[in-house]
Amino acid sequence: MNRIKDELAKRDRIRQQVLQIRNTGEVNMLDVENVKRLAYYYNCHDLIDYLTTDRASYVNLILTGKFN
Repeated sequence: MNRIKDELAKRDRIRQQVLQIRNTGEVNMLDVENVKRLAYYYNCHDLIDYLTTDRASYVNLILTGKFN
């Protein structure tokens, strides 16, 4: 049960970090390399990990608002 709670908490953190980067207005959210650069700048470590390990799911999240 803790694994599920941890996964849901991580998804929530990723969603909040995506919103943080989006709200800066500095980058097109489909420009993954620049999103990653800003994530480093804003210390969004969960988002950096997500971009590195599962880029296709990130694009799906941006386009649909849902995780795979």
